[in-house]
This record gives sequence, structure tokens and C-alpha cells, in this order.
Amino acid sequence: MSVILFIHVSAFYILVSGSLGWASNQGSLSWCSYIVTPNGTCLNSTSIPCHTIDFYTQTEPRAYFQSNSTFCFMSGIHVLHAGTFTIENLSDITFIGLGSYVQRSLEEKVDEFHFSPNIENDTIITFLEPTAIIQCTNSSGFLFSNIINLSLINLTIANCGADVTNTLQVHEANPIIDMKPCHYVAILMVNITNLVIETTSIQNSTGYGLMGINILGQSQMNGSSFVGNNQFVKDNLQLYSPAATYCNDGSNYIARSFYVNSATSGNNVYAGGNAVFVYYQLSNYSAEPVLKISFCLFALGIDGSIGLQNGNTFSIFNSMGTGLGILMPQNAYGISIIITNTIAYGNQAFRGANLNLLVNPASGGIMLSGVYSARGVSWIGGGLYISINPLLPDQNTITLLNSALSTDYNPDSGIYIIVPNQITASVMVQIEHSTLSSNLVLLSADTGISATGISATINNTLFGATGCSGGIGAFYASLKLSNCTFSRTNLYASQSYAEIEDSTFENSLFSANDLYYTHLLLKGNVSYVNNKATVHGGAQYLYNSDLTVTAPANIMFVNNVASYGGAMNVYTKGDDRNCIFHLIDPNGTLESPGIHLSFESNGADEAGSVLYGGDIDLCYYNCTSTPKYAGCVSSGYMVTVFNKIGTYSNNGNTSLMISSDPRSVCCCTNTSIDCNAAPGPIKTVYPGQAINIPVITVGQLLGASPDTVLSYTCNVGSDEYHLLTCTVPSLNDQFQQTRQYCTNYSYTAVWNNQVNTTQVFLVPKSAYTESYTYASCATLVRVLPCPFGFVLNQSSQMCTCSSVLLKYNIQCDIGDQRVFITANIWVGNTSNGILAVHKHCPYDYCIATDISFAVLDDQDAQCAHDRSGVLCGRCKPHLSAMLGSAQCKLCNDNYVWLLIPISIMGVVMVAFLFLLNCTVSVGTLNGLILYTNIIRPGVVNLLPTTSQNGIEKFLIVFVDWMNLDLGIETCFYDGMDTYAKTWLELLFPVYLLAMVAAIIIGSRWSSKLAWISKRNAVAVLATLVLLSYTTLLRSVLTIFSYTHLDVAIEPNIHNPTVWLADGNILIGTGTGLGYTL
Repeated sequence: MSVILFIHVSAFYILVSGSLGWASNQGSLSWCSYIVTPNGTCLNSTSIPCHTIDFYTQTEPRAYFQSNSTFCFMSGIHVLHAGTFTIENLSDITFIGLGSYVQRSLEEKVDEFHFSPNIENDTIITFLEPTAIIQCTNSSGFLFSNIINLSLINLTIANCGADVTNTLQVHEANPIIDMKPCHYVAILMVNITNLVIETTSIQNSTGYGLMGINILGQSQMNGSSFVGNNQFVKDNLQLYSPAATYCNDGSNYIARSFYVNSATSGNNVYAGGNAVFVYYQLSNYSAEPVLKISFCLFALGIDGSIGLQNGNTFSIFNSMGTGLGILMPQNAYGISIIITNTIAYGNQAFRGANLNLLVNPASGGIMLSGVYSARGVSWIGGGLYISINPLLPDQNTITLLNSALSTDYNPDSGIYIIVPNQITASVMVQIEHSTLSSNLVLLSADTGISATGISATINNTLFGATGCSGGIGAFYASLKLSNCTFSRTNLYASQSYAEIEDSTFENSLFSANDLYYTHLLLKGNVSYVNNKATVHGGAQYLYNSDLTVTAPANIMFVNNVASYGGAMNVYTKGDDRNCIFHLIDPNGTLESPGIHLSFESNGADEAGSVLYGGDIDLCYYNCTSTPKYAGCVSSGYMVTVFNKIGTYSNNGNTSLMISSDPRSVCCCTNTSIDCNAAPGPIKTVYPGQAINIPVITVGQLLGASPDTVLSYTCNVGSDEYHLLTCTVPSLNDQFQQTRQYCTNYSYTAVWNNQVNTTQVFLVPKSAYTESYTYASCATLVRVLPCPFGFVLNQSSQMCTCSSVLLKYNIQCDIGDQRVFITANIWVGNTSNGILAVHKHCPYDYCIATDISFAVLDDQDAQCAHDRSGVLCGRCKPHLSAMLGSAQCKLCNDNYVWLLIPISIMGVVMVAFLFLLNCTVSVGTLNGLILYTNIIRPGVVNLLPTTSQNGIEKFLIVFVDWMNLDLGIETCFYDGMDTYAKTWLELLFPVYLLAMVAAIIIGSRWSSKLAWISKRNAVAVLATLVLLSYTTLLRSVLTIFSYTHLDVAIEPNIHNPTVWLADGNILIGTGTGLGYTL
């Protein structure tokens, strides 16, 4: 922007140098009526009256302030103490400063303020400050009233602001201006005809710097500056508060917080600004006023507000136009406004901070050329705010040429042009060769069908963004855009008409064309590049809108992205079957069109990388219009026409390129999509069990279109064909979302007392109707009674855990019929088919960790060492119980021959004891036997199997031998079970005891046996009894151990008693009868 500002400054210099050349020539001052000296020192060579400003204003002012008077102010500071000094009912009054000027930088003024308008480092803004300075004290200021030809030239007016609350009465008994909101004004002008303000600087005023009421005739302001006015607010109110705002692409910019309330003192609101012009009851005057403003600066003004009386209506235009405000009630006559080469910068107001025009344009309309407006802080219209109340047709033109406008706070509302009331005349807006870095909002309040509202023609203009967005917002407006560029901005229109030719939309963070109830026409070369919308239409979102393309046209969509419709998204409501776009090419055909659409590298997160929405199958073209497409047909497939005039490249999966709104749900098979509504094979489930149905939602022509899916069910007759009653889904239920590809829909079945077969239909939620027209995926489901371990919950009609399982905090999952148990709890099916639980599984029979399994089909999963059955008491089929451990392994009948060496070992052991007298009568052996007896029951815990080494294994075997146990893991025949194992474990110790007992008994009749025993037979017997004590005791305890199983609570069923070693044996019945006896 520095280039534009340098142009302004150069023009300032040329204009002001010319005017100051004659003003500084003090050699001939004959044209001066009076000379004003700053300090009482006058020129000796002149006879012209020469006094201070206080002298003229306080000593017979009527003698000096007369018509045709020119007051020449010498260089220096002229202090005004006069309060409100009034000059009225005169003509040809001129205040002119003599001497030179200084060039000031706006940054110097910023340093004097308590806030910062954040001047850019590369921005150079300077203004001229004449050395003839009028400086006020004691709330002083000027009131000019009813003067023809008033001029202020080459003056600096600083620190002024008179209390004008009770001084203004014009034309009528009631004041037309309520000054209470304003209170202070530095220079107040009322009914001035032909005003000239040239190379004058009004600064640091209290309240308004300049307020003009009914400035008539041909008035102009040239080369002047209005800087930092409304000091009271500046000194007492902080309006800026920097805050980071983040855009949806992750970038951020610094926005400014704005407080609407003004500074107050008691019941008075102190407001003001740089310059405001108010026009009222202009019908009393014979000519339209013209106001020309050129090469001026309006900067750093704060908070302007004014109240206007309009007949019996009192309107408050609160806080607007602190840079430059031109305000006109609705019943005023027209005015022509021309603003050229002017800067408005860093002003603050609720709306229209930099430039605020509330006017009725006259025949000349409103012209802004070479205007630079930036850093305006407003809620709306910070850069420019124009509100039009046109009275006459063909006089309502707004022209903006070669200008640059932006705003600092709320960039989405920087430039407003509105028509607030319903009118019959059209407001014409023309913008050319300009740069707009915030939103241009065009708003008409006329909502009638025939309303013309605002018509805007915009050529060769760049729309940029200072924040997340910008561009154009049009409401009830007509737009024509040509050779425009929208960079990081977009076009938003509602109930409008937009014509775009030879323009580019790029890098927008929203839909580049976001249109509602709007007609869009494209022609020439129009490009949409790198636009990204969060949801709908990266390039275009047409909500109940339509698109017309007229030849010749080349429309390009490149790298646009959105969730739905990367390039285009269309929404239509109701039964309107008109096609979403129309073609106007009288010389073309579908085979040789003069219209071309190009789609390249567009993408959609969900569906429709090229096009999403609308009626893309059978739709109706408007073939009655003139001109029309030569190949137009009354109806047809829109996609057919779309493909004829379009080319596609790198837009992703073909099924995702073009899709409409969801229309149906199709079932998926392994290789294809099946949209046949006929039900597939019957699926069997339990109540509460979910089944997965692979589906995809599609639009017209079967393009993927993700949506939420809902289901409804119909009871099926015994023939599994006829539908009986159906349930209606609730749209408030939670539904499941489909994707771009086949995904599983999870359906949960419930029990039905009447029938057990239902047909499940799936429909897209957005297309659902009670007629089920769109049900394209159907599945037959047969619901079975609850499986083993589960019971039917009467409230939910789903299967839940049996009560006996809940008693032990066992969890269930009907999905795969599994139960979840903790270590050493046994759950299973008894021999008579009853669910049972035992909280202590026999040692080493069950897996010692938490586990889940199907209680009916896989209850052996909880058993360790290939065991099975109740309490894991048996071995699995074809396996045998092993002596010496709880394991089950393969065995064969040949192992029975192990009884021969075992028998021999018994004879050898008895002989060893007799011959060597190794009996308990020997103290050492007695202690060893006692020790091994003690540690034998807990040897597994002392030396766990998982951590045994060679020595430890030998020690365990030694302990087993010392307890007359085999100490090895073996079996004797195939199919040996726990029952046989228990008896066989008693075989060896009983065999030894029987052998010794036989020797003792036989020694009574045989001398040889008596000699062999050598009178220690009893000691040997006692030794064998002691050695076998632990084994005998364990076997006896095993034989007589039993337990109760906890079964499901059912009538006439008692908890069964089973043998603990093998829970498959019931005590008191069958094999268990022997144990009982």
C-alpha cells in the first residue's frame, strides 16, 4: 500500500505548495482585512489593523466580523480564550494563515495517543501542519452560522472544543439537532453556502473536530487533515485490545476488540470524531448541494454519535463516522458527494469508522476515487459504510474507482453499502480498478419479487483478506463481476443475481461462491483454484440456487476440496425437478458445445469430488427460453449433458466424483454392490446379539453418498415371505454413519413372542419416509431362544447373564456367547445339562488366569493339561490320567508291563530294609522320613514345576520315593481315568505292607523266614507304614472328598454333590456309590 500513499503525499505537496506560495508572501498584504498576531507584535510597514485573536473576539467583535472580511493569521500559536465564539449572518468570510508549514508523520500522532492503530511498517502517511496555529483553552471553539462563502485556509486548529449543547437553534422552535450526545465541537458550521477548507489541519479536539449542518452550494475541502479528534474519549477510554483469531486452515491474524459504550460523565455521553456533515430539510433550498473532498486525511478519530429529529421520529445514529461522516435524514433533498485521493485511517466507531455516508444521492450521485481506507475499527463497515435512502430514480449512483479499502477489526464486515427501506428505484454501484481487503456487503431491505435493490458492476478489482475471509456479501442485490480476482475471499449471495465473467476465485477458506436462493451466470474464462470449504462445495455451494453457463465459456475447477462436493455442491428442497444448471449456446450442440467445464484434482472427504447433490438423474431443462441450447431436450440425465461438456482429471474414484443426496442403502457382497431389495439368506441370532450387514448409501445413479442409516423391521409369516406388521423407526434414535466405501451396519435383534423371523430394512435417514420407498437393502433374521448360560431380560427382550453367573460377578457377552471368569472359578454344564458354578476349581485342574469362553461349546477352554468335563475332572477323549501329576496324556495298554519292575522293586526294597536294618529304630532315618513326610504335601509350592532345574527335579523324585510314591509321571493302560488312578496310587504302598505282613505271619511257621527277619520285622513294618503315611493319607482324603455345585435357580433343582477329584461322578449314584460306601 505504500505506493498509493506516496501518490497521495505527492499530490498533497503539489497542492499545498501552490497555495502557500502566495500565502507566505507578506510583502503585500493589502488583500487582508485584518491581521491576527500571536503575541501582539505587528508589522510596522502596514496600516492594516493588527491584534491578537482575543482582541478581535472579545473587544467589539461586531465591529470586526463583518461581511467581505479576510483575517490573516501570522505564523505562531494563537490562543483562543473566548469559549464559543459565534460568527453569523455574514458573507465572504475568510480565515487564512500566513507563513509556511511542516510535514508531519502519522506515526508522530500515534505516539501521543494511549492506544495504537497498528500502523504498518511499510506504510508512509504524512500530512501538512501549517505554522499558523489556533490553539484553544477553556473549552473554546467556533460557531459559524448562516454564512455565504466561508473559507478556512492554511490553518492549524488544535485542542479546541466548545460546549454547544444550548447554543444551537436553527429554523424552527425545536432544535433539529440534539447536541446532548455530542456536547463538544471545535468548529460548528450551520447553513453555510460555498464552504472552502484548504490546507487546514484540525487536531486533538474535544468532541468533534468539524461539524457541518446543511453545508450548501458548491463546497469543497482540499489538502486538509483531521487527526486525533475527540480527546476526551481518547484520554478516558481504551478501545483496542489485541486478540488472536484462528482461521480454519490453522493460520491466525490479530483482531481488535471493540467496546461499543462511549465515555460518560454523569448523564452526558461524550462522543465525537474528525468531521461530520449533517443535512436536514434541504427542500427549503433551491439547489442541490455538492460536497467535494480531495487530498484529505481523516485519521485516529474516536467514537462518533449524533441524534437527529425526523418529523415526530427521533433517531439515534450511534457512534458512526468518526473519520468522515455525512448524514442525511430520509426527507432531505439529494446531495452530490465527490471524494478523491483521500485517506481515512485508524478511526474507531460502532459502524462506518473511517467513512460513513447516510445520504440521499442527488443527480451527481456518490463518487469515490483514489480513496485509501484502512485500519478502521467498527462492528460493521469499518472501512466504508454507505446507507442509501433514494428519493428519485436514476440519481442513485455510487462509484468507487482506483481505491483501496480494508479494516482492522472484524474484517468480515469492512465495507457496507445498504438500502435500508423498501424502494422502487435502484441503487447503482460501480467499482473499478480497486483493492478491497475485507468484505464488501451489499444489502437491500426490499424483499419483494420485483425488487431491484442494489445493482453493482465491479471490474478489474482485487478482493483480498486481512483475516480469515473477505470478498462480497450480497443480499437482494444484482452483481456483475468482470476481470476480478478473489484471493482468500469468496462471494456470498442471498436472494440475488450474480453474473461473473473472466474472473478468478482462489485460496478461499470457504465456498468460493456461497449462494442461497440466487441465480448465478458464468461466461468467459472463470477459474476456481485451491478453494477449501469445511462442509459444502469448495468452489460453489448452490442452496436452492441455479447456475447458467452462456457461451463462449471455459470454466475451470482445480484443486478444490470440501467434505461434500469438492468442486460443486447443490442443495434443492421440495419437488422441484429442474436441472441445477442451464446452458445458453444458440450456435452449439451437445456434440460440439461452445461451453466447456474442466475438473482437475478436486477432492471430497465424503463424496462428490466433482459434484454433490441435486437431481442428477431425470431432471427438466428450461427449453422455452431464448436463446437456448441448440441440443436442448425436455428432460434427460443431467450427468449425460454434464459429461458432454466436461473433462475430468485426477478427481479420485469414479463412483465418488458425481453423487447426489442419499437416496437408498445397498447391500454389499464380496465383489459388488447389490441394490436389489429382495432379502438374502436367513441369518440366525440370539436376542441382544448384533449382526453386521455390509452396506453403502448411494445417491442417484448409484454414486456413493455417506449418510446416517436407520432400520425398521417387519414380522414375517411362517412362509418366510409375507410381511405381517412393521415397526416405524424414530428419527430421534441414534443411527450409524456410512462411509465412501462398504461399511458394516450393526443390527441388534430382540425377542418377539409372536414370531421369530423378521425382515430388516435399511434406509438413509435423510431420505426416510414411512412408505419405505427407499428400502434397497433387506435381510431376513431368525431370532433363537437365549443360549445356555443366558436368560431373557423381560424389559429389554435381550439375553443377559444367568443369575448364578451374576452371583459370582461373572460377565457375559451375548455377541459371541462368551463368559468372562477370574482364575480358579469353574463354570460349565453338568452331566444332566444344568448350568453350574464352583468357585474353587481342584488344584492344577483349571487355568490359573482370567479367561473367556463359550460356556456351551467350549467350556473345556478353562481346563488345564488337556482336562475336560465337570470341574475339569476327566481327560479329553483318547487321553489318560497320569500318575504323579494332574496332566492327561496319550497312553497305551503296553504300559501295564510296568507292574513287573515295580513288583521287583518292592521285593528289593523290603529285602534292603531287613538285611541292612534300615528302620525307624535308627534315629537318622527316622528324622529323614519325618522331614520328607512334612514337606511332601507342599513340595510343588516349594519347587514350582515351571522353574525346576536338574537338581531340584532329583530332590522332588527323592521326596516322592521317601513317601513310597513312584516319583515319575506314567500310566498303565489306555483310557485310565481319575477313578482308576486314585486306586492305583494305593497299589505300591499296599503291596509293600502286604509283603512285610506276610513275612511276619509266615515266620511263625517257617524258621527260614524267622531267621531272615531277625526279629526286626515289626520295625520294618513300622518303617514302611511311616514311609507310606502321606501317600495313604492323601489317597484316603481324595477318596472321601466331595463338593456341591452351585446351579441356576430353577424349580425342583438342588445343588448336586460330586466327587471333588472328578466332578463328573455324582456322590451316591453309579460309580460314586462305591465312594459313598
